[in-house]
Amino acid sequence: MGKQYKKLVKRRRRTAYLARRKAVLNEAKQSNSKKTKSTAKKATVRKKAAPAAKPEPVAEKAKTEDVLGPDVTPEVAESSTKESSPEEPKE
Repeated sequence: MGKQYKKLVKRRRRTAYLARRKAVLNEAKQSNSKKTKSTAKKATVRKKAAPAAKPEPVAEKAKTEDVLGPDVTPEVAESSTKESSPEEPKE
């Protein structure tokens, strides 16, 4: 159990260190902010948003008939293969 206690002590020391470091950073930040407040700020000009350009219309998708040709029924394909085989000389 000694190791577990050492972990606890280490964790507490670490959190205390981080708290001190955070306090120092906050003090430095506050002192810097006081200096910037005394100086005059430049007026920021907001630009108007440019109207979004409309995308050009895209062409229609290609249909399967245009790419592959008209639908071929399976019967026609089978009959064409049967016709080609009898043309071969039989032995």
